[in-house]
Amino acid sequence: MTRRLREELLLIAVLAGVMVVALHMAAGYPFNARLMPQVVAIAMLVLLSVEGVLTVRRARAYRAKEASPAGGEHIGDTGYEPLWGAKFRRTAPYLAWLAALYLGIYLIGLMASAAIFTVAFCRLVGKMSWLATLIGVALLMAALFGLSEAFNMRWPVGYFFDPFR
Repeated sequence: MTRRLREELLLIAVLAGVMVVALHMAAGYPFNARLMPQVVAIAMLVLLSVEGVLTVRRARAYRAKEASPAGGEHIGDTGYEPLWGAKFRRTAPYLAWLAALYLGIYLIGLMASAAIFTVAFCRLVGKMSWLATLIGVALLMAALFGLSEAFNMRWPVGYFFDPFR
C-alpha cells in the first residue's frame, strides 16, 4: 500500500471519529436541535464507509498490479510529495477562496456572501457561462431560503448588518 493510500485511510478514520463524536454529542439535544447534526453525521458516515471500501479496493488493485510480472514498471503515484511543494501551490488558491468566503460571511452575512462567492467562483475558476452561473446561484439561494424556512433557522447576517453589535 502506498503512503498516499495510507494517508487517505487515516483521514477517513479521523473524519469517521469526528462524526461519531458529533452523533454522540447531538444525542443529548432536544429533537429539533439534534435532527440536522444527526442526519449530517449519519450521511457522512455512510459516505466515509463507501470511500473507505473504495480506498481498500484501490490498495488491493495496486498490490495486484505490483505483484504481476509486467505491472511493476509504471505503477502510478508511488512517490512522496512534500506538503510545501507543488501540492500546496495547487491547493493554496482554493484555501484563499474559502478564506474569502468566510471573511464575507463574517462581514456581510451568509446569504449575500454565498451568492457573491458562487458567482465569482463559477465565472473565474469554473469558467462557466453566465446562464449556468445564474442558474446555480438561483438554486443555491432557493435551497438556503428553503432550509431556513423548513428548519426555522436564521443565517448569520454579518458584522455590517448586525443590529446587536
